[in-house]
Amino acid sequence: MLKVTDNAVNWMKEELDPENGQGVNIYVRYGGETQLKQGFSPALTVDTIPDDSKVFEYDGIDIFIKESDLWYFEDSELTVDVNDQEEIEFSDN
Repeated sequence: MLKVTDNAVNWMKEELDPENGQGVNIYVRYGGETQLKQGFSPALTVDTIPDDSKVFEYDGIDIFIKESDLWYFEDSELTVDVNDQEEIEFSDN
């Protein structure tokens, strides 16, 4: 379902810096470049983690997907990495 590289985790720590009780939310938005399901793509934000979320812990950072967005990631292996421009990049493996 989700793989986050060490480079992406380090980027999230430096750029997003979630506080206690918060995590990095990978959510579904309309449009965008990496479309696992036609018309939709993943995006990131920092938010409080809802109880019904799927949580992945990477080197001290909680990365989560809300239950309402899990449909998007089914039957896919999403990799989160950092590209040469130091930007988050999503790819479907």
